[in-house]
Amino acid sequence: MLNESTGDIVSEKEKIQKFLKENHNYILTRDIINLGIDKKNIPKMVDDGEIKKVNHGIYMSPNVMEDEYYIIQLRYPDAVFSYNTAFHIMNMTNLTPSIIDVTMPRKKQIIGNYNIHYVSKEKYELGIITVESPFGNPIKIYNAERCICDMLRSNDEFDLELQNRILNTYFNSKEKNIKLLEEYAKKLNVYDKVNTIIEVMMKW
Repeated sequence: MLNESTGDIVSEKEKIQKFLKENHNYILTRDIINLGIDKKNIPKMVDDGEIKKVNHGIYMSPNVMEDEYYIIQLRYPDAVFSYNTAFHIMNMTNLTPSIIDVTMPRKKQIIGNYNIHYVSKEKYELGIITVESPFGNPIKIYNAERCICDMLRSNDEFDLELQNRILNTYFNSKEKNIKLLEEYAKKLNVYDKVNTIIEVMMKW
């Protein structure tokens, strides 16, 4: 591969460094192969400190901190961060979840110590947004309206005090979307609960 500016041959190390710089400091085995590098060279790259292995088929720059959220996203592209984890990422609660919550479409496999929620395709797609992880990398989470509906469908995962804090944060936010909340509530079968909460909170 030629360097367009100098005409010099670009080394494998330079190819890797350029890719890492342009892709959030992470690279997959298939990316390395697509760069024209023999996968047999990967162990030596790791040994030489050019890349760091963080999971099966996933490598990163050794000069940055690991982003657990982004690594999960790379490993499982269908994973959507949800429930307590999504609330934490959106700064709607200061409670750091002890176990990461992810929602997956049914029949999709995910392996790990996660709090996994499986839903139908229709419910899976409702409210997905892309935000930055705490380390600045793009990850998929559910928006506030979807998360509130999930919270009200799963009372066992949220105590009353935590629910109240989240609801107060949401209804005091300038970014709240009551129409969207009502729309999701109908599709997720919690409309009566949501409607009652809206009537109470909007009177304050």
